Amino acid sequence: MGKIVKHVFKETRSVTLVVPALLILIILTIPVVIATAGVLVPQKLGIAKVELGKELKVDEKNFPFTFLDGMLLADGKRTVTFNGQKYTVEVKTSPDQIRLNGITEVYTYVFDSTVTFYDPTVRALKAIDKSNEIKLSDRFYLAVSSDDFGNVADVAFVPPTLEKLDILDSQNPITNISGRKFLLSSKSPYRIISKTILPEKSAIILESGVTIIHALNAELNIKGALITTGPVNFLGSGKLTVSDNGSAYVSAIGPEIDITSDRGALIFVDGSNLRNIDANLTNFVVIRKSSLNRVSISGVYAVYIIDSSIEELEIQNCGNVVINNTAVNNVKVGLVSNVLSYDSRFEKFSVSDLSTVAFVSSKITNLQASKGSVLKLKNSSLSNAKLENYSIAYLFKTAIEQLNIGNAKYYLLESKIKKITKIQEQ
Repeated sequence: MGKIVKHVFKETRSVTLVVPALLILIILTIPVVIATAGVLVPQKLGIAKVELGKELKVDEKNFPFTFLDGMLLADGKRTVTFNGQKYTVEVKTSPDQIRLNGITEVYTYVFDSTVTFYDPTVRALKAIDKSNEIKLSDRFYLAVSSDDFGNVADVAFVPPTLEKLDILDSQNPITNISGRKFLLSSKSPYRIISKTILPEKSAIILESGVTIIHALNAELNIKGALITTGPVNFLGSGKLTVSDNGSAYVSAIGPEIDITSDRGALIFVDGSNLRNIDANLTNFVVIRKSSLNRVSISGVYAVYIIDSSIEELEIQNCGNVVINNTAVNNVKVGLVSNVLSYDSRFEKFSVSDLSTVAFVSSKITNLQASKGSVLKLKNSSLSNAKLENYSIAYLFKTAIEQLNIGNAKYYLLESKIKKITKIQEQ
């Protein structure tokens, strides 16, 4: 496995706080085979940690830990020797280069690859089906493209049927609505001039090319569903608020539009240019192929950020966060969050409060970890890092220019640090 370098400051003080942080590294379930005495050795290993509890070898070399972790192993088939037996473990920690494109064929929505379907109104990753197609209905779904190792490549929206819709006239401003309404581009622009409620079991579906004009600080409170069938335009400064069990799928240009939520089932921003998102306790948040100024996400069950650009991103108390091929200027992660980053770029990234972040093939300029946080970096580059307050970092095939460390741990596997500075305690 090559040489491992372990650095520890204040070992006796760090034990009681590091152990809880290590426990949260197990972030997905993988297929396993039984080894001996009830210990499980995985057949396939993604971004996960599997505790074996005894010494082991990988590819005939002593492994420095008593656990396996895909973030600390090269991708491909590895030979693991454990309890005198040999096992083949296939490691993969990068998603396939797949982007989903769905089309409607009669009453079926079809993708060009196999996906897993989820109902966003259910606050759980409970699969409805795994296929390349699903029958259309008056409900909508999420389609997640992932491999057998749990690496997520893309997420798409499955729309409902466009049946039993009433065309909404644009002569009068949009006010409180009931039923399923269809907004036509030929009747644009539509106007929202005050706080308007879209009730539960009601829906507004916007045809591609629709324009909606917001009066100053006008708000649409979505308790039902708002769905765009293609790119639309929002003019003026306004807000879309998702609440109760509401959902919004938005593909729009609206540089002065904010999306907020107080609970809600789904916020899906796709191919959009908007101002801010402030999501609280929503089941699912998806940001795909979009540009935003500020995004704040708290207590959301699952978050997917793909092919996007964000100036400021804050994540609090979120257990399932995937960032893929995205550029963010400033990121803050806290309150026991779990974040996976694939092939992304960050200018500033801070992690705290027992959170765990895994970086694969990512580039970070400034990284800071504190308060028992756990970092794992694989095939990545890092300019400046600061580890303190019982944080811990595992580095595999990663280069660091400058590391400042105080009362923390780091492990190097086939990695290099040009300069290390110990932080003096106050």
